[in-house]
Amino acid sequence: MNSDGEGGGVLEGEHAATAGSDAAALVPVQLADGLYDVGPVEAFAEDSITPFSLDGNEVIVIKDAGSFYVLPDRCTHARYPLNDGELTGDGKIRCIRHGATFDLETGRPTMPALIKIRLFEARVEDGRVLVSLQER
Repeated sequence: MNSDGEGGGVLEGEHAATAGSDAAALVPVQLADGLYDVGPVEAFAEDSITPFSLDGNEVIVIKDAGSFYVLPDRCTHARYPLNDGELTGDGKIRCIRHGATFDLETGRPTMPALIKIRLFEARVEDGRVLVSLQER
């Protein structure tokens, strides 16, 4: 849900304002309708990248500037794990292998990556981060 209440892959505002440091102990729970509960909002530290395996799909949940983003855990350039990447501070994640970046709002890449990264749906309900493998 974005700041104007519309659904999407970005979680902002009061639900994403708290930070924590216990994300390594999180275990996703599959819910109905293809949703996964990946944990309480407060378990995700600000500027964090947390990997999850959702029904065999490797993804990362990113908390950046108070917002949540969910995307595949592989760079589209060389398939390097993005959970080893770094947040750039301007709404992008950088793959540490070759330096490609991906915009967290649009998925647009920078060289050497040429292929846009997929962005998945996410929302907060009752203080829990819920994600889906549906692209937004």
